[in-house]
Amino acid sequence: MMRLFGMECKKIAGSILYWVLVVALLAVSIFQYEPSVESELRRVNDPSSVFYIADSYAPERGAPDEAMEQNMMKEATKLLMYNYRDNSYLYYPFGYVKEKTMSAQEQAAILQYLMELTGLSEQAINGTADETADETDSTSDTGDIPISGGGAFVFKPGEGSLNENGQFVIGADEGQYVPGDEAAPETPAQSRNDFEIQVTFERFKEIMEKVNKMIGSGSYFSWPMLKLYYFGNDMEEAPITERQHREFYEGDKVTGAFARYYCDSISISVLFLPAFVIVDLMLRDKRRNMRGLIYPRTISSAKLICTRYAAAVAMTMLPILILPVKSLVVLMRYCGSIGVQGDVLTFVKYTFAWILPTVMLVMAISLLVTALLENYAGILVSGVIWLTGNPTIDKLEGGNYGLFDLIIRHNTLRGYGRMMENIQMLALNRITISVIALALVGLAILVYSRKRKGGLTLGGKKSTHNHGFKFTAEH
Repeated sequence: MMRLFGMECKKIAGSILYWVLVVALLAVSIFQYEPSVESELRRVNDPSSVFYIADSYAPERGAPDEAMEQNMMKEATKLLMYNYRDNSYLYYPFGYVKEKTMSAQEQAAILQYLMELTGLSEQAINGTADETADETDSTSDTGDIPISGGGAFVFKPGEGSLNENGQFVIGADEGQYVPGDEAAPETPAQSRNDFEIQVTFERFKEIMEKVNKMIGSGSYFSWPMLKLYYFGNDMEEAPITERQHREFYEGDKVTGAFARYYCDSISISVLFLPAFVIVDLMLRDKRRNMRGLIYPRTISSAKLICTRYAAAVAMTMLPILILPVKSLVVLMRYCGSIGVQGDVLTFVKYTFAWILPTVMLVMAISLLVTALLENYAGILVSGVIWLTGNPTIDKLEGGNYGLFDLIIRHNTLRGYGRMMENIQMLALNRITISVIALALVGLAILVYSRKRKGGLTLGGKKSTHNHGFKFTAEH
């Protein structure tokens, strides 16, 4: 059994597609994960850094209040107005950004929502109101030049001139400085965007939900995105609180926070790329014109499939376990310098708990499809899984887990307490995904066994295999 396992691992190591996986994981580690470690260590004295140690910390954020709700309504409505004027709306259907251009009918609906939200006229929302006033202001004989810190120099007619380079110059005795708001009268362009929200918060949410459906899944007007942007979250550069300080040093023991972030960084890659490894391994003999697997009947289908599956999973997990070693050494060295006890095994724990079940499931699905169809359709299926299996945006910061989430997201170095509050659902999710993966492997064994015996037909054509070959080390 071990000899067979070693041979399968050796075949995987010689596959170009396997090294595509390794290079992709390496790129994510170098360009996404490791810079976060270096950045945090460079700013240990920054109050927003998780490493920050002080006598006092920022106060805890309370629950969303009326002021936060008003700010959300005002700023989201402004954004919607800008999107409407440009007829350009961004959304994230599968975790990546897309731009949508609305039809005339959809734009008319958005306009009605904006008029209801703001109480402004169609001309004001379109930015066409008071154009005459703009032109009058631009041709006025009296001008002003805003300066840093507020206020402006106000000039009388005839003051100031253009030099030979076309630059506006003033004399020492020209112009009068007017401080503060006196020098910054509201322009027509500013007044068009100055409005008060005319609806209740509940009505605002109803409108935003309708707008989100018009744009597409994951727009900036979806409720999860609105909460993420306007109710505060621990992914933004906010001063660390005392609770977050304790969670980082006592709960995470420093390394745990980075282990979660590492798993989050590579999670998108492991939702797709492991399929390359198992599909390539299963089709290796077919490409050599050796129809099916050529082991003698003394090696059971279960043993054969399980060995190949285990080898593929092991070889995929190997670089995932190796890549964070460098950062682990750096973090443990820092822990030693400040007298904190770091957890040297935390990367292994998180990798097996968060990443392994996903790798198992992706490979199990690809294994089953390949055993059934004997082509590269397993990679296409995994591509569909990658497109549809990303969690919704509200799960990005962690702590919000579903039973069938294929990957676990935690895109912040904070949030240990939130994760622990929902640890039962997290554990149930990982167990469920693992059980489903093993069940699919069992089904793949049955499919392969039937095809090996010539008893499974696809599209009216019986699958036949030549069993006359003998087992050799070269197979």
